[in-house]
Amino acid sequence: MGLFKQLSVQKIIIAANSPAAYVPPNLGEEIQRQLKTARSRVFAYSDYVKQVDCTRCGAPKRLPSKTAYLYCDHCGSLIDYDFRLANFGTNAGLTNQVFLYLVAPVQAELERAIARNDKDRYRQLLRPVYAEWIRQVPQAVSPRATSDEDFRRRTVGYFVECMVVREFSPQTHALGHQLEAATSAVRRIPQPDGSVLVDESIWPVAQLFKQQMDLGYRQLRETGVLDLEPEQTPLDVQLRMEYSVFCQNWLPKIPPADVDRFLAFFGIRNEYAKANVAGALTRKCGGCGDELMTVPGAQAVICESCGRKLDIAGGEVPCQNCGAPLSFPTGASAIECPYCRAGTHRA
Repeated sequence: MGLFKQLSVQKIIIAANSPAAYVPPNLGEEIQRQLKTARSRVFAYSDYVKQVDCTRCGAPKRLPSKTAYLYCDHCGSLIDYDFRLANFGTNAGLTNQVFLYLVAPVQAELERAIARNDKDRYRQLLRPVYAEWIRQVPQAVSPRATSDEDFRRRTVGYFVECMVVREFSPQTHALGHQLEAATSAVRRIPQPDGSVLVDESIWPVAQLFKQQMDLGYRQLRETGVLDLEPEQTPLDVQLRMEYSVFCQNWLPKIPPADVDRFLAFFGIRNEYAKANVAGALTRKCGGCGDELMTVPGAQAVICESCGRKLDIAGGEVPCQNCGAPLSFPTGASAIECPYCRAGTHRA
């Protein structure tokens, strides 16, 4: 999601003379307030479900989701990004603004590393920025990054390598500059209610963004970076997620008459059905203790509260102290009961 960020969309350059360690800047009270509000809205079930089938096992999505990241109800694979649910509170403009603030202390050093073709230095500078960004805006990434340290580390590594491909490729870098210039040239028209709309000048931006994504992901595949993506998400799903975030950022500024045309340009379909919870079973996450719904026959699911992948096919295991029925995280043979903190293991 948002892998090819524009690091120079605006210049918030803070003096940075080869910092020995990354020190995150203060985001300011207003941004922190907005982030707190956004986080509080993330974990709210929707009554409707985006109609999509799993690309791995073919199962249709039936159950409501807490986050914009849609996981298969049967196998736990990431299958789509819910654009509608994302707009309940996970604003792409806000998450990008936070990234710009966080990268500001090292922006000048990043540009020097690019000029010297020093990829190792570039990685060294960018890793802590992405780690802090995920900490500040967890709603911008998969809920699996919340509690799984290895998943979070691999997510940071993947994001960084994506940026290396983009920034050290003359072709991709040149296209990025074209996109930045087109974005700066977009005409913004103030409205009586204080909002801003854009005119036809947004379409070159949309076209260039699509070109950038097509080129970027082709290079990620050719260089093997795509294999580092921790979810192993199919390419078409990743592109749909990128387009969704881009549209989420611009949609409030698109004239109402052009909204459908704008979404159709990126192939974003918003077809929803009432959540079908008939026959759903309630399980208790053995990681955080939260309750979640599962469909009959489910093999594995993602707990959207803590991000752990749970082995549903393995059945529930009662806590050996308090008796709570727990669904173990996949691969785990022993856990600490989230209710009484007693050690519990599979028989």
